[in-house]
Amino acid sequence: MKSTATKQKSNSKAAPGVLIQNDSSSGLECRLNSIATAAYYKAEARQFAPGQDLQDWLEAEEGFKDK
Repeated sequence: MKSTATKQKSNSKAAPGVLIQNDSSSGLECRLNSIATAAYYKAEARQFAPGQDLQDWLEAEEGFKDK
């Protein structure tokens, strides 16, 4: 995946010269990774019984809405 970074403008609240990520897909990738991790822990809590993987994902996804 290609990622680009640029220096922030001096009028921003972050320290001058701090690099920021401009790749918009990285936010989505991070969100999906967080949902997948939460779904894994839900599955682990029910001892990986089969047939509930979609429910685990949907419940995990619900926890990340509007974040």
